[in-house]
Amino acid sequence: MQGQHPLIKKLFEFVHAERDANLHQLLQTWQRPLHEKLEKGLTQGFTRLEKADKATCLWASLDASESRFREGDMLRLHLGDPSTGLLCARMTFEREEDGRWLLSEKLAHTVWDQYQDGPCYADMDALDLTPRYEKALEDIADSVHADNIIVPLLDTAPIITFNDAELDYAESFAVKNKCNELQARAVAMAYAAEQMTCIQGPPGTGKTRALALIAQLLVERQERVFVTSHTHMAINNALAKIAERKIPTVKIGGRREDVSKTVDWAKTPADWENLPEDGSGYVIGATPFATGSQLEHFKFDTVIFDEASQITLPLALMAMRKGRRFIFIGDQKQLPPVLLSQSILSGESMSIFGHLTSQTADHTVMLEETYRMNQWLTEWPSNTYYKGKLRAAGPNKARRFDYVDVKSPMDRVFDPDASAVFIPTADRTAKTRNYRDAQYVVELCKVAQTMGIALSDIGIVTPYRAQGRAIRTLLARHFGREIASGIVADTVERMQGQERELIIFSMASGDEVFIGAVAEFFFQPERLNVSITRAMTKLIIIGPELTQGIECSNSITQQWANDYSSLISRCSKVVLTP
Repeated sequence: MQGQHPLIKKLFEFVHAERDANLHQLLQTWQRPLHEKLEKGLTQGFTRLEKADKATCLWASLDASESRFREGDMLRLHLGDPSTGLLCARMTFEREEDGRWLLSEKLAHTVWDQYQDGPCYADMDALDLTPRYEKALEDIADSVHADNIIVPLLDTAPIITFNDAELDYAESFAVKNKCNELQARAVAMAYAAEQMTCIQGPPGTGKTRALALIAQLLVERQERVFVTSHTHMAINNALAKIAERKIPTVKIGGRREDVSKTVDWAKTPADWENLPEDGSGYVIGATPFATGSQLEHFKFDTVIFDEASQITLPLALMAMRKGRRFIFIGDQKQLPPVLLSQSILSGESMSIFGHLTSQTADHTVMLEETYRMNQWLTEWPSNTYYKGKLRAAGPNKARRFDYVDVKSPMDRVFDPDASAVFIPTADRTAKTRNYRDAQYVVELCKVAQTMGIALSDIGIVTPYRAQGRAIRTLLARHFGREIASGIVADTVERMQGQERELIIFSMASGDEVFIGAVAEFFFQPERLNVSITRAMTKLIIIGPELTQGIECSNSITQQWANDYSSLISRCSKVVLTP
């Protein structure tokens, strides 16, 4: 029985450790004083509840508090204490509209039995997905299919073979579709691989376009293709690119309004009116969890994982049990999976992409030409994270902003010859929120707008939700809420996969003692890489200068801090006055 495989055993342990850590974190948060949670954005307050048109939904009118919750989050509605004053558990935050949140849950109608009137609150909640992980791992452990196909791929030296004729055909197809040499090789390897292939796509290298071409080739071969990832957003983006190529494509689950109009949407495959019935190929997109529900009885020829660097091994195996060959597209130099427990797999990568790409290079190809960043913005991440292989290409290679006559010191910030600018933080006591730096951000956006840069071409990245909220509040105060909403101001996690002409990286922290304490998070190379590689033409970093130096707890983190110092030393330094 393959359940004896050491890695599968460790994955069972890991799944249970994650469950325990998540529950512990939730209980700790619920037990904190209400006023403290409201102040820190851990709780959202509502002035009143109202019935919605659907019995499974209700409207919650916002009070003056500002929480960190986002659409799609699961919330616990209560009267002040999440344990004793519970109104409804596991409600989904559907959307915000005119100062109200639409919350949904199949038992929402029972809220009125306990709710009279007046204020109520929402804390973070979670659904225990451990049984789904356990079922997937049990299927892997007991399956002959997994024994022969899936488990061997997890070993240190998997046997990977390619069909030579298909390699030549797919490479020719990719070249005809104007792929560069490495993109064409990636498409060819993915099409011709008899077990699996991995495509590393650094920022702006066209991995989603390659994914769409691969899907087209597979469907033309009459394959049933499953496209999956760790979030609905990543899946939706991939499906939109595939549908552009006139491929039968459907998204299963999630919200219809989040899916491109070119992509079909259905609750289940049985509801898909355009499902090909003549044995033709098609693409279905859904999260791995759908393989245990809507797609439980489906089998696929190929499973394509997008943003694979953020997919854990157990989550990947959940989807892999439904396929016979696998394509992993991601970048292990960008954000890894979010883990709450210490990894059970000592020495192992918890990302499926990191695990597979650490084995051998025979089944992996890296895309090396970025069409996003100009050549000056490309240089530092290329040398630091990609062994100097990443290079700028295409029309944006030499792109700069035009010179505009603005007052000093903004003239130096927006100097066309300075693609990367460093502004020392104004508050060296700040931790996770820096009001002075948030004011800098607004001033920079005002100047950019006068230069003719559209607000929608500006992105603001920050490590902390608190700083993101502070910046959004000031932007709304200056530009008006509707106009300010055109500027994306969010955490690193929410910005992966996006790009803007101008990126302002507001690091917030100025207190060097605090920075030393959180150095493993603050200087994490994957986070830093994602933050700075969203920029196409100009990058402005507002952060600590580290004049006193940072003492980290270990040599690895110390090197990360040294990398940050190297980065800001390569930027043009401009000091702004508060």
